Amino acid sequence: MSDGFLGGVVIGSCVIGVVSFCADVYVKYLILPGIEVRLKNCQIVIDAKRSWDNSGFIGRRYRLVAVNLALTSTELLRQKDLVDIDEVNSISVSQRRWICIPERAGVTAFIVGITALALLDKLW
Repeated sequence: MSDGFLGGVVIGSCVIGVVSFCADVYVKYLILPGIEVRLKNCQIVIDAKRSWDNSGFIGRRYRLVAVNLALTSTELLRQKDLVDIDEVNSISVSQRRWICIPERAGVTAFIVGITALALLDKLW
């Protein structure tokens, strides 16, 4: 691969990472509280909110991870009585996307950017 192409991949990854971070901040402050209210009987969400409620930005990150787990690993958590399946099913598809997509896009952009930097021999 050419250096120009890999450089473009690095720049594109950085742009996607920044946009993903901005979307993640939006989700943490505007989408997350509404979903936590709707998941009021899910033990994993209750525990995360109780433990991390007064921890600012980092606490919201942990709470978002707990909600993401409740939405994506529902069957596993249901077997351990950590989620209420009816409440999880009441979350709309658009809200699920707001919770899951920015995080996955950011992680993917980071991995692609680091790989491109490694191929350019600019990482080490």
